[in-house]
Amino acid sequence: MGLTDALFTGTSGLRALGHGMSVIGDNVSNLNTTAFKGARITFSDIMAQSINTAAGSGQLGRGAGIQSLYQLFTQGAFESTASPTDMAIAGAGFFIVRNPQTTGGLVYTRDGQFVIDKEGYLVNPQGLRVQGWRIDEITNDITGALTDIRIDRSSPPVKTTKIDMITNLDARTETRLRTVNLKGTITDPNLNDDHYDFIIRDINGEDRRIRITLAYDTSRSLWSYRIQDITSAQATLLAENTIGTTATQATITLPGTKELIVINWSGVTHNVAGPTNLSIGGRRTARIETTLPAGGGWGSAYSNTWNYRDITIKDSNGVNKTLRLFLKPGTGNTWDYYVFQEPLDVPGGTSPEDPSNGTLLAKAVNYNLEREGPVWFFLNGTTERIHWDWDPNRVFPGFQSYDFDQYSLGTPTDNDNTFNLYEVNDVTTLVDYWNAREENPIPSTAYTYRSTLFVYDSLGTPHEVTIYYSPTSRDNVWEFMVCCNPSEDLRDFVRDEKPMQWYKADTDTTIEILSGKTFTEAKRGILMYGRLEFDNQGNIKQFYETYRIDANTGALVKIIDTNGSPMTPPADLFGATGDNGYPLLVVDFLGIDLEDKYPSNDPNTQGTRRLDLQTIELNFGYYLKGGSTWASESVRTTQYATSNATLFYDQNGFGPGALENISVDNEGRITGIYSNGRVIPLWMVGLANFNAPERLQKVGGNLYKETTHSGPPVTGKPGTNGLGTIAPNSIEQSNVDLGEQFVKMIIFQRGFQADSRIITVSDTMLEELINLKR
Repeated sequence: MGLTDALFTGTSGLRALGHGMSVIGDNVSNLNTTAFKGARITFSDIMAQSINTAAGSGQLGRGAGIQSLYQLFTQGAFESTASPTDMAIAGAGFFIVRNPQTTGGLVYTRDGQFVIDKEGYLVNPQGLRVQGWRIDEITNDITGALTDIRIDRSSPPVKTTKIDMITNLDARTETRLRTVNLKGTITDPNLNDDHYDFIIRDINGEDRRIRITLAYDTSRSLWSYRIQDITSAQATLLAENTIGTTATQATITLPGTKELIVINWSGVTHNVAGPTNLSIGGRRTARIETTLPAGGGWGSAYSNTWNYRDITIKDSNGVNKTLRLFLKPGTGNTWDYYVFQEPLDVPGGTSPEDPSNGTLLAKAVNYNLEREGPVWFFLNGTTERIHWDWDPNRVFPGFQSYDFDQYSLGTPTDNDNTFNLYEVNDVTTLVDYWNAREENPIPSTAYTYRSTLFVYDSLGTPHEVTIYYSPTSRDNVWEFMVCCNPSEDLRDFVRDEKPMQWYKADTDTTIEILSGKTFTEAKRGILMYGRLEFDNQGNIKQFYETYRIDANTGALVKIIDTNGSPMTPPADLFGATGDNGYPLLVVDFLGIDLEDKYPSNDPNTQGTRRLDLQTIELNFGYYLKGGSTWASESVRTTQYATSNATLFYDQNGFGPGALENISVDNEGRITGIYSNGRVIPLWMVGLANFNAPERLQKVGGNLYKETTHSGPPVTGKPGTNGLGTIAPNSIEQSNVDLGEQFVKMIIFQRGFQADSRIITVSDTMLEELINLKR
């Protein structure tokens, strides 16, 4: 019957409008709910009933029903907050959170009210963990899979791997010329036989034999001179004046290192009565040249298996010191040798190491003089280095032109002219001035400028490192030295009783410099020494003559040669430069024990211990480009005519630190700010979006769950693939429009009233129908 249908039709309207009011009520009640997305309800008619009419079949509506009920994912306004962990999404997407109590359990939210829990996880108010990617500190990009974001509350220490030291070195600083002062007497007025040979030891530790020939013309009161380098068989003329001059000095340039040396003979007098006697006064003996035993002057010992001889030299104080040299043929073209100081008696016992031979300074087995160069050692208890050369292929000038011992400091007891001794004039460097055994390792007069900074070891302990600068004898060339506090230098050679030992397996050669302990004690703390050459515009042209000290033996290791080219590889097997092309120094503040006799970075003998040695690149603003050319950076060390100054310094190490604050950028990158000064990119917040976000299932707590109709989530970094960006220190407000809701409320109310009238009218009509029975 039509009246009954009218009742049900009206009831359907009441039901639909009642749900509409419920939606409005939910929207209005969540007006202040963070990131709440208001719902929209729509209605549709119910399938009509067919009825017969005079015009044919007709359709009678059956009322109204709910057509759809969807969330409206329009953007809500942002509210600024003081919490660094509050985030809002500007655009499409959802934060991904996970319930740690379940496997999987991913849900999604727009509510970015996050905090860090007691375990360091970034969580929402329900304790669900926010998902993201860990950021690689080096590449600054995400790494690994999406996982729980956990903020490190502490920052582990980071050892220093690079030092930046940008300075200006005053171009007005005068060069430091080295002067060799001759004294004595000459007799010849012509440039004939009045000559004197001595050694200048250059900054490479190589001996240059210098011969100076002097003559004085008393009638004209003029000097004539000739200065030659006679290191090789072919003499090189360094300076000459054969016509006469009143000058009593001349400047020469050493071959190889190009050091400028002043030869001064103002202390030399002329006396025709003689005798000729020249010296560089008070200088020590630094080089010994001997013949081989077959050349005479040697005795035999220990069943004729060893040859020996005693030679007297002078130390730096002018005191005579007696050395005993032992020599015998080794395997192939090699020799075994011993060097002793102050022998007590003729060789006794059964081997050279008998106490009668004195204090052992050095020894070797299968030593190849041509390959290794002259033997070197130190006088006992000093840093005075002595070279001993017996190369039979070397043309000794003394053998050719004058008695071998005529101008030597020592006089061979057998008078057989089978050895020669040379006085030395060292080209003094910052390394020579450094003495770690003194309270102040280097005097202030040794350098012109210094700059200091702190570096960190792998445990986070700070260590003071100082770089010293000093001009050299060459224009536009400075020397530098990098040093740490000697007491903090714990490289292996510091702790070894006999640090200077080498074994070379390819030639079965063993070398021990037992007298090197004093040298290593004195040079403890030196990390690198080198030279900087500037061009005429005040920019560095190159590093050259650069050394570091071997962490295992304490010997100087050349890493960049005279021409500015890196050694490939240096003797300690570490690279000459680091990954960035800067010169590399090797330090040890922890006390790593290395295997004696082998290079510090030899993987076959040192194993993983070598990896614990700390390598640090030294950046002066210049780097080796392509392994061969020095290139400059925009910020670099210069030589301008202004005061010495440190323009910029930095290093990339850190001590341990605690988390002080975090920050988030609009790409969702979470950065930790720590008490040690580190600012570390830690995490990137992950976002997800759906093809049909309206079909997500609301599960309460501002959370949504994936459904079949929503489609699978598409995850990505904020600001990519259609995902929104992050608004830090903000939360998203509800997108509910209160005015709109009130308007809809009025509409629904009026509709509800109308539907109610249909029911009441239908009820009255049914009552009239029932009353017809009366």
